[in-house]
Amino acid sequence: MEGRKNTEADILKAAKKIFIQHGYAGARMQAIADEAKINKAMLHYYYRSKDALFEKIMDGAVDLMSKQLVHALSGDATVMEKMEKMVSNYTDTIIKNPYIPIFILNELARNQMNFQNRLLHNLQQNNIFNDFLSQVISEQQKGILQPVPVPHIMLTCMSLIVFPHIAKPVFLKIFEMSDKDYMNMMEERKAYIMDFLKKSLVL
Repeated sequence: MEGRKNTEADILKAAKKIFIQHGYAGARMQAIADEAKINKAMLHYYYRSKDALFEKIMDGAVDLMSKQLVHALSGDATVMEKMEKMVSNYTDTIIKNPYIPIFILNELARNQMNFQNRLLHNLQQNNIFNDFLSQVISEQQKGILQPVPVPHIMLTCMSLIVFPHIAKPVFLKIFEMSDKDYMNMMEERKAYIMDFLKKSLVL
């Protein structure tokens, strides 16, 4: 049983690497099998098609990111405390799972409706966005927050978190940084993001 789990983990790790390098269209099952150091027959035993393998990885990525969002925006904390938790949780999650932003971009380009349905299904199981929207409006009416629409708040926050990870190869080259230095910068960036958001949103 342990061997089966290890083999599947090796397959998923290899598939993430190949999908990131070549995209969905360019990825080949043989390349994934070679990367996982198994034969193609063994790969097909676990996943009968490239689509099934991609869906497995996407389900895991969307589920992970959805849970982080629900965890950050739930509870009795203030809006800015929830935003700080979201920045920290999402940054940590992407650092540990750097394939996620590229996978989501690939899926949006390949099958936008499928991705939307998958994400909405996860989030609609909670009333998280309606609750957060109500809380933002309440704090705006109390004079705690600037009257910035929630979509702008969420887009700004997610862009600040995600884009640096998508652009990582370019920034490493431009600034001649090591991977370790870049990851350290991402840790430091949590504070910079929150400072920017507080100055933009808090009255």
